Amino acid sequence: MNRIKIAFSVGEKSGDYLGAELIKSIKKNFPNASFIGIGGEEMKKEGVKSLFPIEDLSFMGLIDPLINIKKLLSRRKELINYIVQEEPDIFIGIDSPSFNSGISKYLKSKTNIKIVQYVCPQFWAWRKGRVKKFNDYIDHIFTLFPFESDLLNREGVSANFTGHPLAEIFELNPDKDKAKQNMGLNIDKKYIALLPGSRKSEVKYHMGLFLEVADNFREKYPDFKFILALTDETKFDENLLSNYTNIILKKGESRKVLVSSDYALVASGTASLEALLSKTPHCVVYKSNPVSNFILSRLLNINFISLPNILAKKEIISEFRQNNASLKNICNELNKLTNSSNIEMNNSFHEIHRSLKNKNEDKFVRSLKALLS
Repeated sequence: MNRIKIAFSVGEKSGDYLGAELIKSIKKNFPNASFIGIGGEEMKKEGVKSLFPIEDLSFMGLIDPLINIKKLLSRRKELINYIVQEEPDIFIGIDSPSFNSGISKYLKSKTNIKIVQYVCPQFWAWRKGRVKKFNDYIDHIFTLFPFESDLLNREGVSANFTGHPLAEIFELNPDKDKAKQNMGLNIDKKYIALLPGSRKSEVKYHMGLFLEVADNFREKYPDFKFILALTDETKFDENLLSNYTNIILKKGESRKVLVSSDYALVASGTASLEALLSKTPHCVVYKSNPVSNFILSRLLNINFISLPNILAKKEIISEFRQNNASLKNICNELNKLTNSSNIEMNNSFHEIHRSLKNKNEDKFVRSLKALLS
């Protein structure tokens, strides 16, 4: 049983990290396991031979994927053919449910490969009826949040809560002064992290606004410094920052930036969870293609778009979406954060952080062994 082959499909940076952590756990129990498919830099370090770069799949919302549909379908077909040829024991699709569901459905109907989805499709947020069909093409789901596995089990879907790996990495009570020193920052200064997102479309819709916020603060609050955190792969003309004396650029260190920052402005997504785990008071922005936003607005079944609010089941951080994501609104909110103790927000952050921990070493392996038996 130790000699197994696992195929992966990952479409973005956050999934790459989850995949790397999963592989580390698998290696402890299956030392002879091999890994193929699609993975990012972190998964490559753990031995994944990636068929093509994950950047080829990184499109946000509804419209941008449609614009690039020909490329996405071509890549998906290429990956399916590769997986069928390699005959792995298990296929694990990580996040990116729209892309991975097509692969899972094909493999389930044409092969004996076991299918696992890591990161539950957000059926609870939109298109709730999808859950009724999960058993048709998924053998098991690993969920990052406890409420998801409860919902799935009620629907007769095999699933288990694995805990969120990020909850183990971030300290429950981070030492921000020490974090600042480790980043070479001045502990007597106040810093605001800027995380516009990692995908091309996120940078397109957020970067200009985020830079405007920094420019506004430069004039009114010259003592504040901003730290723009980008991934190593983000395509951005760094010459644009020459006019912003209050912005420090950091690449590939977003988590360290968040822990060492006093406040943050982040794009909705994993960054908002990382800000929560960093115990950094923040607000969330989400802008996308107007048509995509129009459609999503009518499909969503939830009141919030950010993970902190979804997990808290109430508003603990401010969200600014589409037209509400204005310079005035965001600057006003950052002013409030910088002039408040944010005690209630911080207490909520700690409570959620504790709920996401799961140190059970069998959280992945027991399910995988059951699938292989």
